[in-house]
Amino acid sequence: MKVTKAVNDSNNENHRVSTIALLKFSLKFMKNDKKVLIIGFLLSIIDAFMYTFGTAMTGFLIKWFFTEDVLIGKESFKSVEFIFAMIGMALSFLISFIAKMFQNRLMIYASFKATARMRSKASKNLLYMPISYHDKNKVGDKISTLTNDINNISQTLVQMFNEASGMLFKLLFVVFFMLLYSLTLSAIVLPIIICFAIVSWLFLAKARKPYIEMINKFGDMNAYVEEMLKNSKVTQSFDRQEKANHDFEKIANGIRKSSFRGDLYTKFFEPYFVIFSNFLILIVLAISFWFKNGNVWFAGVLGNEVIAIINGYIQFLWTFTSVLQLFFNFVFSTQIGVASTTRIFKLIELDPPKKIENPQYLDSKKVEGYIEFDNVSFRYSKKMNEYQLKNASFSANPGEVIAIVGPTGAGKTTIISLLSKFYEYESGSIKIDGLELKNIPKDNLLDLMTVVLQDSFMFNDTIINNLKVGNPNISDEDVFEAAKLTNAHQFIQNYKNGYQTIIENNGANLSQGEKQLLSITRAILGNKKILVLDEATSNVDSNTEKIIQDALQNTVMKGKTSFVIAHRLSTIRNADTIIVVDHGQIIEKGNHRELMNKKGFYYELHESQFN
Repeated sequence: MKVTKAVNDSNNENHRVSTIALLKFSLKFMKNDKKVLIIGFLLSIIDAFMYTFGTAMTGFLIKWFFTEDVLIGKESFKSVEFIFAMIGMALSFLISFIAKMFQNRLMIYASFKATARMRSKASKNLLYMPISYHDKNKVGDKISTLTNDINNISQTLVQMFNEASGMLFKLLFVVFFMLLYSLTLSAIVLPIIICFAIVSWLFLAKARKPYIEMINKFGDMNAYVEEMLKNSKVTQSFDRQEKANHDFEKIANGIRKSSFRGDLYTKFFEPYFVIFSNFLILIVLAISFWFKNGNVWFAGVLGNEVIAIINGYIQFLWTFTSVLQLFFNFVFSTQIGVASTTRIFKLIELDPPKKIENPQYLDSKKVEGYIEFDNVSFRYSKKMNEYQLKNASFSANPGEVIAIVGPTGAGKTTIISLLSKFYEYESGSIKIDGLELKNIPKDNLLDLMTVVLQDSFMFNDTIINNLKVGNPNISDEDVFEAAKLTNAHQFIQNYKNGYQTIIENNGANLSQGEKQLLSITRAILGNKKILVLDEATSNVDSNTEKIIQDALQNTVMKGKTSFVIAHRLSTIRNADTIIVVDHGQIIEKGNHRELMNKKGFYYELHESQFN
């Protein structure tokens, strides 16, 4: 599966990704902007040619208008022709400017569109990945990839398509004019430049690894900060601020060291390039004047024209080395974007669960709610020997209440998670009304089932919109009635804006008990045939719990197949079946009276709570 490959082989991928790989990867997201790219590249060619042509005209102007005869007065200066030539030069630079301006606009547009598609694709993949994937990967790391890494790639693409393409075309045209000026001298100079480029590329390879390390450590930092802030109450309760800050500084120092090593290679490259450029120009000057004052190298051109041609050639050489330096500076600066590509690549290449080949659907209006577990086993990884649930078998008839009890870590929530399709069971069978759960699409299952978790998530929206999540078309009056049943109406009305109060930061302005009341109210409004309650009343007081239990039994659970996980055994005495789980296995089944008469594990749990 691609998920496993992406997670397990990430370190290998880091060393394989290059600037070329980033380009190929990005072009996949630019298929809809082919015309924009083609026009942009054509404008880049026009810009490069006109700029190089204007530069080339400098040497030719000296050759054509400042001849030896003109300088000694034998011929008159051709002022009219010179003015037209200057106008031609000015037009070439103006056309270059206009082409560059429009090219910038088009390439920036295409680059940002591509990264927007990347972010959308990665986000969609994450949303559809199974819960097991999210359990194994840090939240902060994924956030960093969707924000920082995408932004790094965006800036790199702008440089790549906007600057690098123009540089490459300029280099090609400059080489053309250098060959036009002197084929012989160019045959000496160009191999030297090629050798230099190879050495520069080796510097580049050295710089890439520390930048990749830096980007990965930024992901670790974001994950740590997210964890640190989320658990700030625990940190302060145990006086661990200094320890948390020490751990943060450790990660920050790792980033600093990686960044320092990457920048060391990059910055060392700049003076190295300047020395090389000056050295190359000295070589050209020495060769030009050593052999017959340049006659051999410039097709036998004599006198003042030699100076003009040498000047033009050196100007081209200077332009070539300057553009080459800018190009390599660009390549070095893109290494952060290349490093980010290794991370976004893993999200883009994620393989969300495939659609079921032969799906089976249940009609939400006709479903009865008969559920059967037959010898079901599950473990988080096949590499693990320990099963979270092993050989579990039980059944629930339509309208029955099934309570699941047991010590912490026994496997209670695992049963609920498998029924909710948060995880795929390894072996056995789970059926709803005779249909295999694996063959029922997730969206169809959600039409049949309401799940109330212990830690209820609230969206950054109004209270009433949060309550309507499971049933958006329900009337406000029905919402008010449901809130009254759970006793949520009272605390909602205490807020200044009532049901229009904005819930902040996953319910930061609500108590845990209030969040659970809203979550249970939401379940009532969902009105699904199957109800799952995972410690749904663990954070409310005894009086409120009694009100909620009455509402659940008399209204919410009525006619529904319900699964209840509860630590307070007093809340599940009336359940039709109580399943006792320990170490991933069902060890007892029966109603409250039957289990008490057995005087087994359930009996001991009950006695420990009430005596």
